[in-house]
Amino acid sequence: MITFLSVAAAMAAGLIKTTFGIGAGVFLTPLLSLIMTPKTAVALMAPMMLVTDISTLWLHWKKWDLKYIYILLPGFLVGVLAGSYYLAWASPSLSKVTIGIIAMIFSAYQIARIRYPKFFSTIDLSTSTGVFISLIGGISSAIAHSGGIIVTIYLVTKNLSKSSFVATLVGILFFSDILKLITYTKLDLLSQPLLISGLELTPVLFLGSWLGSKAINKITDKQFMLYVNLLIFVSGVILTIRH
Repeated sequence: MITFLSVAAAMAAGLIKTTFGIGAGVFLTPLLSLIMTPKTAVALMAPMMLVTDISTLWLHWKKWDLKYIYILLPGFLVGVLAGSYYLAWASPSLSKVTIGIIAMIFSAYQIARIRYPKFFSTIDLSTSTGVFISLIGGISSAIAHSGGIIVTIYLVTKNLSKSSFVATLVGILFFSDILKLITYTKLDLLSQPLLISGLELTPVLFLGSWLGSKAINKITDKQFMLYVNLLIFVSGVILTIRH
């Protein structure tokens, strides 16, 4: 189950997760789906995502904003349930197309936000819009571990401090990743061998984080995220074409 490519992808995901707080799931899922079935890739990542949630929460303990957790968490959990059942029902071909489309949409969104930051900083979203976004985020989280990026569409408009932003976001992801482990197991998406393989890859995520802290100063954050999202977009295109 563990290959050189999966180790390399996990290391890169660890670098992104620790440096930027989000993006590891939407980066790793389409890449792993190129070398294994999409359902296997998603299930393999589930324990890794939960472990990184715990480590990130520990770094930002009690810095979350409960107001936004209360707004976003219920819809996000409902979306996780819906997305899990969709993933269990969908054929391998449909799963690839779905993950590919999600990867392209959200990498394109991230690229646009990098290129036009002033436009996105002027947007202010209502609570009802946040609830709707959280539902879509939960669905995408269950299908491609990409819900964090969607929730940021709402949170980024609330002028939270960096620590509060990360803690609030990861607090939502923490509870949703626990639910994903439960639903994936119940729906026979996550087996014991996959759970063990996912946990075995977790140290590689942390190694990627450490390596990233040593190398990240060679390029700017903006350049780095632009390159990463271009890679995500290309991976999404390949998945969609090769389904």
